[in-house]
Amino acid sequence: MIAKIKTRESFTGIVDYAHDYDNDKKKARLIDFKDVCIISNKSIADSFTIQASMHTKIAKPVKHISLGFSPNDAHLFTDDKEGDELMVRIAKDWMKEMGIGNTQYIIARHLDTEHPHCHLVFNRIDNDGNVISDSRERIRNMAVCKLLNKKYGLYVAPSKSKKIHEDRLRGYEAKKHKLRMDINNILDKSSNWEEFCRLLKEAGISSRFFTSSQTNTIRGISFANHQISISGSKLESKVLTYGQLCLKLGERRIQESSNPYEEKTFSSFVKNEVPVNHSNGHTITTDSNLTESGSTDSTSSSAVGEAMIEFLLQPHQVETGGGGGSDNRGWRDDDKDKDNNNNRTYKRRR
Repeated sequence: MIAKIKTRESFTGIVDYAHDYDNDKKKARLIDFKDVCIISNKSIADSFTIQASMHTKIAKPVKHISLGFSPNDAHLFTDDKEGDELMVRIAKDWMKEMGIGNTQYIIARHLDTEHPHCHLVFNRIDNDGNVISDSRERIRNMAVCKLLNKKYGLYVAPSKSKKIHEDRLRGYEAKKHKLRMDINNILDKSSNWEEFCRLLKEAGISSRFFTSSQTNTIRGISFANHQISISGSKLESKVLTYGQLCLKLGERRIQESSNPYEEKTFSSFVKNEVPVNHSNGHTITTDSNLTESGSTDSTSSSAVGEAMIEFLLQPHQVETGGGGGSDNRGWRDDDKDKDNNNNRTYKRRR
């Protein structure tokens, strides 16, 4: 379900559009109303206008909301009394959650599209002459729609990342998309951090948390498979950042880093609790004692040495912006560019 909000000056035009019962294509019908005279569209609009005159300083007292539902939910909104009642119930819940009450409204259903939808028109001037606030309504609307989708089990369209045509992707973008899809599928099956990390490891995906040495809190997360490593924010900023993951999996604290399913380094050899301090004040902590072959040999100094060498030789694993980067350039490539720029000759403008 989505709700599109528009603000208008006049009730006449929008009432005629919403309740256009003479239009054979729309097949519009009034499925609910409150505190208006429904003899005709003119009487409805007059009812709205008279009440709006109680507060003449509001130039746009009309609110028009189009509530649209997915074609996948068409079986829920049948063209009968039960389908209408469900649509009215959801529309009323939307108004309640948005803080809209004690005012006039009409709800009209249209049947001219494959997706079920209705039009809600209400008066911003309530029955007591007070103005119904529309502050931050766009942001609040998104939260309310998400809440109602979950409450009524309505279909939610996949994110744009899941609509990409995989056969058109090449090289790095194809690898990035594959990793993003795998992690999203695992996230859908996970209810907490331990389960999420376990399923990632079973799928051959490593996760690494970045912590601040000053505040001892987690600042970011990166993921890697056998092909690429990349920060969650660069992989999918609206879903796979550390903050967004916490909204779904719960808050995570640095003391929980003993999770046995969690790989804190992308190296094939790992070591016990060795913090690597960077000049930017962040720390990367590793906690596994598994070697590449799966044996436990915490006393092997060669494994420790190889881990440090491998880590240091992988520039794409250096923390950037709170998460791992995916840049394939060397550590000093930026400096080389600066040197080249400094050696250029410039001509004075005339």
